[in-house]
This record gives sequence, C-alpha cells and structure tokens, in this order.
Amino acid sequence: MDHKPSPSVFFHFRFKFLAVTSIAFLMYVILTSASDFSQFAGSMQFKLLGPFFIISGLMFLMFRKFPIKCPHCARVLPTKTDWTCPNCHKKQGKERYLMEKCVHCRQMAATSECDRCRKEFRL
Repeated sequence: MDHKPSPSVFFHFRFKFLAVTSIAFLMYVILTSASDFSQFAGSMQFKLLGPFFIISGLMFLMFRKFPIKCPHCARVLPTKTDWTCPNCHKKQGKERYLMEKCVHCRQMAATSECDRCRKEFRL
C-alpha cells in the first residue's frame, strides 16, 4: 500500500528559522567581539543587540498569531483555537495557540486537522 505523507504548512519551520537566525547572529557578535569589553561596548555589534532582540521577540509573537491555510481545501485556519491533541486525543479546554504544548501530555502537536474538510496535515 502506497502511503503518501501528509502535506505540511511549515508552521514549526517559522520558529526554527527564527531560532537559527538568532543563534547565528549571536555567534557573529561573540566571534567578532573585541578582546576588551570596553571596546566591545562601543562596537556596532553591541549596539545592534538591543534592536535585534526586540525585533526577534516581536517576530515570535507575530508568527504564532499568523493564520495558516489548510493544504487540502485552502481554508484559512486560526492558530488560536481549542484544539485536540493528536498524541493523547484530548481537547485543551480553552483556546490555545497550536505551537503551545498540550496541557495533558505536555507534547507539542506535530499535526492538526482542518475544521471544514476534516483532513489531517503536518504543522
């Protein structure tokens, strides 16, 4: 039997990309810093740290609220809903973001289901 993998909406990719770029920027700052802290405090890399962390935090908050489209029926789905955990099959009990861990089993959801077409897709 030929089983095709579920299509993905790359929801978790957004956060992985943000984490990788944050780590890369911090490595750049650390590796290019001066040997003396007073020299480092006056450098351009140090001055960019504050705006970088502010922008990264805002992007994190924005990305988790950004709606996703069902890959099967193209319906726009909210990312904050009372979702059912695909691991323990229990409802959350209140509206929560899809990127949060399940309140029952503490696992992150790897898949979700469309409200309209009832087909499963990968996050």
